[in-house]
Amino acid sequence: MTHFQQIFIQNLRFYRNKAGFSQLAFSEKIGLSPNYLNAVENGKNFPSTDVIQKIIDVLNLLPYQLFLESPDNQKSSEKNEIIQMASDLKQKVVKQIDDFIENYS
Repeated sequence: MTHFQQIFIQNLRFYRNKAGFSQLAFSEKIGLSPNYLNAVENGKNFPSTDVIQKIIDVLNLLPYQLFLESPDNQKSSEKNEIIQMASDLKQKVVKQIDDFIENYS
């Protein structure tokens, strides 16, 4: 198993557990077999980009969050939550501005 895979697995487990999903529940949520998810989390398989997309969608993550190396995932998680909140706020503000311009053009 490569160091890259270890980071991915560590982050996948961290965020899956943080979201309160068991392996079984998470595998159902992303549409994969529990055996496949178990193999991913044990470093026997590495997911395709389509599967990674499903993972980040279900866990509501930014893609890079699964690949950050951090000695303290909790601090990284808090930072990422702030970044996600700022990104969501930016999207809302931009949409409101676009709506305003459309209504008054």
